Amino acid sequence: MKKIKSALIASVLTLFLLSIQVKGKSQVFYIGFNGGASYSWFNSPGLDNYVTSSGYGWDMGFFLRYGKRPFYQVGFDWTRANNDFVFEVKEANFKIEDKVPFHNFDFSVKVGYEIIQKPYFKWSLLGGPFIGRSFLFNSNEFEFSNSDFIKPQFGVNAGTGFQVTNFIFSFEYSYHISGLFKPVEVDGQKIDFGSKLQIVAFKVGMQF
Repeated sequence: MKKIKSALIASVLTLFLLSIQVKGKSQVFYIGFNGGASYSWFNSPGLDNYVTSSGYGWDMGFFLRYGKRPFYQVGFDWTRANNDFVFEVKEANFKIEDKVPFHNFDFSVKVGYEIIQKPYFKWSLLGGPFIGRSFLFNSNEFEFSNSDFIKPQFGVNAGTGFQVTNFIFSFEYSYHISGLFKPVEVDGQKIDFGSKLQIVAFKVGMQF
């Protein structure tokens, strides 16, 4: 965990130093970082049993952008969500509940377009694919481990954002096409969750 934090801090400092070199009227390269609140959830409607997970968390990351209309962006996001996980077999009057901390690391490639492009105000739309991994750092009632996750995971991301001078405000939605868990065994019963993790995030940050 300490190594991850150190790497993120070093990356942000590097991006800040690089941003000093790319300023100017003809600038087409942009560097930024952002973070904020997130909400993630999934359910497994194909199962006879009731399986669901949802919870709030936070997101932080950085990105590199090229161009304006359109623009191309690569980014890295770290999402941390402490979800309320529920597994219930109604016929057997059996139910397990616990908080399960998910950590998602995603690398994305996006294409966007600035619908409004003023000197001090911009509004843009963007979207594209991502590839990532999920991890658990704490034990839980379900005895999930990192080996239970599908890896790597693939999905799509779309969002919209506003820029006021160098400050950015964005709203993004991510959908994990590949699913989240491999089939697992709970109390002797093998379960294929078939779940599709979804995440919405509101972020604030700066772009240089």
